[in-house]
Amino acid sequence: MSALLDKIRSRGYWRVTIRPKSFIEKRIQNISALYPIVQKASVELRGWDFPHIDQRTNTHIDIDWIKQESEWQQFLELWHFYQSGQFVDIAGMPEDWYDQSTLWPAPQGWEPGRLLEIGDALFRFTEIFEFAARLALTEAGDELMYVEVTVSGLKGRSLWVDIPNRLPFRQNYVASLSELPYEIELPRSDLVAQPQELALKPANELFARFGWQQDANLLRDLQKSLLKRVQGV
Repeated sequence: MSALLDKIRSRGYWRVTIRPKSFIEKRIQNISALYPIVQKASVELRGWDFPHIDQRTNTHIDIDWIKQESEWQQFLELWHFYQSGQFVDIAGMPEDWYDQSTLWPAPQGWEPGRLLEIGDALFRFTEIFEFAARLALTEAGDELMYVEVTVSGLKGRSLWVDIPNRLPFRQNYVASLSELPYEIELPRSDLVAQPQELALKPANELFARFGWQQDANLLRDLQKSLLKRVQGV
């Protein structure tokens, strides 16, 4: 068991699994190819990549998998990548670690476990499906892909938005469930064709558990505006 994994699980976190539907133990024959595959497929949409590739940290190489852990400011993450093509990522919710961040000071009255930031959650789903699409086009991919995302530590959290003029809230939206799993199997062609669109459904499923369910067009517009904002378009 990893000390960082224990730390991540002590607060809210995201768990992501991406793999081919069919299992082939040595789908990727050379274990030395694993790190370059993840590095090339990694997605950077907002100044921080997913999965995070830490150039300063040694990668653990095991029998048929590799692992990297990283912790910086409010970003805590651990990922494994197997020769079978399975990728597993566990990352803390950045909103829960503002107490160790000098870049994003905690809002007044902040406590870990109290907030889920809408923009961050929508970004995370978008990054996950974009990364899955890229991974599907490598040696780790296959004609049918499986993606699973579980968001844990939800109970008692309130939805929070850092752009209130865009989404004015008239009430407090609070989650009652502890975690929400979402899984999907789909052809590689569909995954590659529309990763951003595929991110909208699980995001809406998550927000609905807070009692805030929106038309897909609103989330699509929000997704586009967030991407434009960080890309300076």
